[in-house]
Order: sequence, then structure tokens, then C-alpha cells
Amino acid sequence: MQNLFFTLVLSVLCASASAIATPEHFAAHLVARQNVAPVAIPASATPQCIEYSQIANLSTISANSTYRSAFLQASPVGTKYDSEMLNAAQAKLPALTINKALNELCGNLTTVALTAAEANFTRGVVAQFSGITTEALTTGPITGIVVLSIIAIMGIPWMVAE
Repeated sequence: MQNLFFTLVLSVLCASASAIATPEHFAAHLVARQNVAPVAIPASATPQCIEYSQIANLSTISANSTYRSAFLQASPVGTKYDSEMLNAAQAKLPALTINKALNELCGNLTTVALTAAEANFTRGVVAQFSGITTEALTTGPITGIVVLSIIAIMGIPWMVAE
């Protein structure tokens, strides 16, 4: 039994030693089948424009209380860290909007962020979070009835006290 085991191990080692000794025989040969021309990177994909776009998007969310509350409710990170991130983006935006060279390179990304945020929010999307639902307040005659009921209940002690 031990001789059989020893023989099997020795034969596996001998077979793998020949594969290790001649790696070029077992190496894969890759051949390029397509020649791809270099692609020019558009100005909007430069790191400065990407950062400007992110800051514009986050500051738009930060400046609008409806977008901000929807973002904070949907985010799993936590309101403290998200609030700090939104506040920092809102503080950085004025310096970027007055930078003429950046605006010539990237375009006015603040107006793009405003229109995109409005369009996305109507579809239930805020930043990377989707499925945002808005709850409308109930108004109408029921509101008046509730207010009058509260006034009557709170006013009864004042009317009875005399």
C-alpha cells in the first residue's frame, strides 16, 4: 500500500517537473485580431469635469430641501456623514462656477445638474438612489374639520371655567 502511494506521488512529480521545466511548450499564444485606434477623450471626461459634475450634483441636492431629505432617507450611510458631504459640496461649488477656464472646458454643469435633478426626481431618482416616493399632504375640508374640533376641545375648559 505504501509502495503504491509512493509510486503515484513520484509519477505525479515527474510529470509536473517536465511541465515546469518547459513552460514555453505549454504557454498560451495570444494573437491580436483587431487593431484599435486610440480614442480621443472628450473634455467632459477629464478629471476636473468629473469632479465639477459630482460637486454640482451634490450641491443641487444639498440646496433643495426636498431632494436633500429624500437623499438622506434613502442613504444607508447615515445622516451625519451624508450631511457633511452635501454641505462640503455646496461650499465648493461657488469657486467652481466662477472659474472661467473650467466652465469653458466642461460647460456650465450647474445648470445641467439642476435640470437633471428635476427630471430625475419626477421619475423617483435622487443621486444613485431610485424608487423614491413622495407623499402628498392631505388637505381639503377634512383639515378644517380637524382644526375646528381641536379648537372646540381645547376651548371647552375656558368656556366651562366661568
